[in-house]
Amino acid sequence: MVDRDGRDDLAVIHFSGHAALVDGQLFLLPYDTDARDSIGIKRTGIEVGDLKGELIGLAERGRVLVLLDACHAGGATLDQPELNVDARLLRRELAMGNVTVLTSSSSTEKSREAPEWRNGAFTEVVLEALGRAADADRNGLVSMQELTGYIATRVPQLTEGRQNAGVEMRFTHTVFAAGL
Repeated sequence: MVDRDGRDDLAVIHFSGHAALVDGQLFLLPYDTDARDSIGIKRTGIEVGDLKGELIGLAERGRVLVLLDACHAGGATLDQPELNVDARLLRRELAMGNVTVLTSSSSTEKSREAPEWRNGAFTEVVLEALGRAADADRNGLVSMQELTGYIATRVPQLTEGRQNAGVEMRFTHTVFAAGL
């Protein structure tokens, strides 16, 4: 039977960059964000409240998986020396009803990168997981439990225990066909 109302649809939002807390507001900082000062961040960053509004609209039509490789990434401006964001703030702000959020690190850990990965550790592990690596029961499908379990185990392995992914799971259905 075809789901005509889209409730089984899945939208995936992946962000890799920096995050900052400026004047009590959370921002995601894409590559081209002007991070020289808080004014530049407010003008060119993505305010998390605005992103949440977009996620609410998507969640009304189906499930949303948000993957954020952005926590405690060492951002700084000229007028604020530390712009690091506790990953729990991002998960709490964005997770809701039909929106599951995975962050690259927990608490205030740094998100690790290495030239051999050509990504952050979290993104590298997500790419592994979307292959066959997360399909623990080998049924050709990757459930949320398999995805989050794989990421929670593999990120610390890859980073020698210096980084642990964070999860705020709000749905448990199958997420992907393995190996796509």
